[in-house]
Amino acid sequence: MNKRLHIKGKNLWRLCALVVLGIVLSCCYTIITEVDQPATAVVGSTVNITVHVNNSCNSSGTAHVVLGFLTPTGWNTAQNAKITYSCTKGNGNMVLIPSTTIAVNSGGVNWPTYMKNFFGNAGNLINDVQWTAYESDVPITYNNGDKINGTFNITFNNIGADGNPTEVKLAYVVANDQNGFTFDGNDGDSSPTSEYYNEMIMPCFQLTGGTGDLVDFCNPQLTTIDPPKSLDNDIVTLTYNNNVVTPALLPNASAVYLCATATLSDGTTVTVCDQSAQTMLTQTAAASGIYQLTFWPRKLFGVTASQTVVSMTYFITDKTGTTKVGYGGTTSPFTYKFKCT
Repeated sequence: MNKRLHIKGKNLWRLCALVVLGIVLSCCYTIITEVDQPATAVVGSTVNITVHVNNSCNSSGTAHVVLGFLTPTGWNTAQNAKITYSCTKGNGNMVLIPSTTIAVNSGGVNWPTYMKNFFGNAGNLINDVQWTAYESDVPITYNNGDKINGTFNITFNNIGADGNPTEVKLAYVVANDQNGFTFDGNDGDSSPTSEYYNEMIMPCFQLTGGTGDLVDFCNPQLTTIDPPKSLDNDIVTLTYNNNVVTPALLPNASAVYLCATATLSDGTTVTVCDQSAQTMLTQTAAASGIYQLTFWPRKLFGVTASQTVVSMTYFITDKTGTTKVGYGGTTSPFTYKFKCT
């Protein structure tokens, strides 16, 4: 079943339905009116998405239409997503914008970086998402008074290429290569999203199946590890959020502790659960309820040069070590696999 979202505004009358197409120059106003996107899919399947855009022009000119698509980094969107456009100005393909292309009005960075700087993670709570930037294969010529109707048609093959079941907010941005993410107020509206660019963030999309661990970008987690993908030789930061569950699972604690068991490449296990300085997570600010520990896994578990840490299971404990918080607040441990993809 497709999820359809609509954006309403006092200037919606100006827009028709566009998409790749004439968004542009000094006086073209753009809005994403809806996105047809399934609510769920299976890892490795093909997903079809349609983005509908309205565009209305007060001047004449030529510009490439730009589309930004936010997805988890491990999905390899640039390799797996193919995008076409269809509109009253013609049909064509959306092509990847080279990473060497500096985006207009961006302060000297490329389009994916501009999108990340401007729109961030679009409400996703794990910093393992990326913007992929496309532009129309030919510039679109538009005239004063044009109302351009169009759609972006995204075919996403092998979705979830990293093999992880996932919950994530996919997001879309439409702009043009003449204005970037700018707003001059010429339409008399106070909202910048009725001008030269528009973003739409979708409800949480669920990807099921796969062989990896669930990655939930949408819902606050009791613990997270940054970077989300790392090897045992990387420095990682473990965060525990004592605010996710009410009442707090570890109340009135100035510090909490990591109790972890590592599985090594030779099949042996090493447990570190001593409520000491090396395992102590401290609050990021007084009474914040957010605790962090930065550590080097190889050092923490004391592995030899011939061993690697394949995975670890862990609990967060109080100072006595008797109260343990596991996955979802249960008695089952959190799990983390050391991998780079």
